Amino acid sequence: MESDLHQVIKANDDLTPEHHQFFFYQLLRGMKYIHAANVFHRDLKPRNILANADCKLKICDFGLARVSFNDTPSAIFWTDYVATRWYRAPELCGSFFSKYTPAIDIWSIGCIFAEMLSGRPLFPGKNVVHQLDLMTDLLGTPSAESLSRIRNEKARRYLGNMRKKHPVPFSQKFPGVDPMALDLLERLLAFDPKDRPTAAEALADPYFTGLANSDREPTTQPISKLEFEFERRKLARDDVRELIYREILEYHPQMLHEYHHGGDQANFVYPSGVDRFKRQFVHLEEGVTKGEKTSPQLRQHASLPRERIIGIGDELGRPNADYCIKLHVGEEPGHTSVTDGLSKPLLNARNFLKSESISASQCVVIKEKREKDEESMSEYMHEASDATPK
Repeated sequence: MESDLHQVIKANDDLTPEHHQFFFYQLLRGMKYIHAANVFHRDLKPRNILANADCKLKICDFGLARVSFNDTPSAIFWTDYVATRWYRAPELCGSFFSKYTPAIDIWSIGCIFAEMLSGRPLFPGKNVVHQLDLMTDLLGTPSAESLSRIRNEKARRYLGNMRKKHPVPFSQKFPGVDPMALDLLERLLAFDPKDRPTAAEALADPYFTGLANSDREPTTQPISKLEFEFERRKLARDDVRELIYREILEYHPQMLHEYHHGGDQANFVYPSGVDRFKRQFVHLEEGVTKGEKTSPQLRQHASLPRERIIGIGDELGRPNADYCIKLHVGEEPGHTSVTDGLSKPLLNARNFLKSESISASQCVVIKEKREKDEESMSEYMHEASDATPK
């Protein structure tokens, strides 16, 4: 999709009534399908409506979408801070009602359609109070029945104490627009959510005569609660690590194949370094408290499988490490080799390159240091032999 509806509205002053009708129809058709699945989008706005050169629209950005189940307590499941403020339904501005319905999306569709007609946002509120003021300026103050069903005491008191406002005729707000379009828009922008039509009811409005066809409009079944069972599972820290590792394996087919066929999975589930990091600080602080000069603890290669750790002599302060490990390409790590009387596991080239315990530059430094030491010792022995009386 080349653009979005926000750019289309902003860049085109010559949208025809046919454009308005076709765009409006597509939005309601999409919402009919989404609501049939018991999904509430909750963040509909022009920027979240993609558009292409053929005037086809697609609804996107379901980051705030939620599934509604009949047995889910709405007061807990839903939050009122959803949808961009300008397109937010009145009941979301102050948690008016205890149960939210798909009518919150219908209101947003009405705001988008009004913006298409006028070329500018309908309710550009600077804050929630200003938003309610703009709504009541156009729609009038809500009825006593609507006020009685508002569960938020502050919102109910604010609207109840508001001076009496009379609704503005939509024909005055949107001059020159098809009256049938304005009649439908006024129904979508009803202050009380129970007075708004569903997407299917809106598509059956006379405004879409000749365009809407219920047989061609896709629908679906409500989403099963089992689809969201993962959200109800309580995961331990190791479970989260395993899930992250499984996600990483999706990008490494060979390792994924080994994982599914009984490979050694434990080698890849590494413990967190946070605890070791904390222990380093505790170790240093204890030394300062005792007035001792304390060096950091030697960092262990806990994140690597044991056979991949390569000792590199006294450079790391390890005793009995004065030996060299030979690499045999293609040889399995399980094989061993005896060097200087020590039995050590051999590493193939692939595992050696994976190891973070030693680098090629370190190998070169150690080798050069050993050669220099041997050369110095040889010169010393030679000078000593020359200095010996004959």
